[in-house]
Amino acid sequence: MLDFQLTGVFPGNMKSTNFGYIPALDHLRGFAAVLVLFFHSTHFISHKLTYGAPYDPANWARVGNPFSALMIEGHTAVSLFFLLSGFVFTVGSLQKKLNYLGFYRNRLLRTYPLFLFFLGLGIAFNSENFSFPALMQSILFMANSDTAINGGPFTFVFWSIAVEWHFYLLFPFLLFTVQKWGWKVLPILILCFILVRTVAYFQGADMRELSYWSIVGRIDQFLLGMLAGIFYRNKFTAGRALDNLAVAAFSFVLLLLYGFNQLGGGGSNNYLWIFWPTLEAAAWALFLIGYLSLARHFYSWLSKLLVALGTISYSIYMGHYLVLDYFLRHDWDSLLSLPDPIARAALNTFLLMLPLVLALSTATYFCVERPFLRRRKKYMQPLEQNIAPVQNIG
Repeated sequence: MLDFQLTGVFPGNMKSTNFGYIPALDHLRGFAAVLVLFFHSTHFISHKLTYGAPYDPANWARVGNPFSALMIEGHTAVSLFFLLSGFVFTVGSLQKKLNYLGFYRNRLLRTYPLFLFFLGLGIAFNSENFSFPALMQSILFMANSDTAINGGPFTFVFWSIAVEWHFYLLFPFLLFTVQKWGWKVLPILILCFILVRTVAYFQGADMRELSYWSIVGRIDQFLLGMLAGIFYRNKFTAGRALDNLAVAAFSFVLLLLYGFNQLGGGGSNNYLWIFWPTLEAAAWALFLIGYLSLARHFYSWLSKLLVALGTISYSIYMGHYLVLDYFLRHDWDSLLSLPDPIARAALNTFLLMLPLVLALSTATYFCVERPFLRRRKKYMQPLEQNIAPVQNIG
């Protein structure tokens, strides 16, 4: 979902031609992609073990500790992905002029080859669900619609690619707005969308539908990523204070997820969804700023391993559910036994499914993603002097 590409881990990898390279961002991309796998597997496997019936989100698991909450509420990884998107584009674009056609060309090359690959497989294996209008919806950035192509496990996460593209379509306007009026416009926009969701709640809207699956709920996460990017460009200095912030912020993320879970979590559909997208993204934003400092202490081998994971993170995200679905259908999902259903699901995911997901993702990265990533070009130009640069965040 991001434009940063790693170097030095796989032969021939490329840095983006538009942004500087920050290895810590690849660390977080890899973490988020793997967390999505554990989120889906712990839900589906533990539900199967507990109820012996097809998955029903109405039976949302209540956990006993914050670390289990991280997996059960692992949908928060998508929020982290969206936050990182806002951060990356802002860090690379501040005080520069965007070539719109170049920007969208690179975004297509980054996201669509793998998207179309899985879309084609989804149609081939689920041809009964095909219709031309549904195909057009999926291709034209509306894969989060109920009437888009249902390609089974191949299109399971397509909704988030649609939301990501909605941000891409908005980003040039948001960048221009920030460059013209300064960073304070972003908190104002966040408050406006909180107000929109509040009005929708009192109008009887489906809040989970609105806040989880659409840009109306997710926009806050991109905007907070942009704010974090402005802070990074203007105020960031690595040091002990930010190292401590990373630890404190991650602890806060865990406690926030635990509290959300105890109130119903991702299975709820109430007023919590007015504020939840903003709260979780704000917590991740604090962690991101701290982690960009903390990561400098990592051993070289560990950083390279995490960067390697980040390289294939988009493939992990897009393909992980194929492996999980196969294991579920063949009853291989709980071969290794532990008494607690969530712990058992996590164990089987880590030892049996994760290696296969990584192997599949490595193959799709090299065969599908990488050839198109090599075709990306620069689309940034120096900003004209008559547009005031964003300097003052304090």
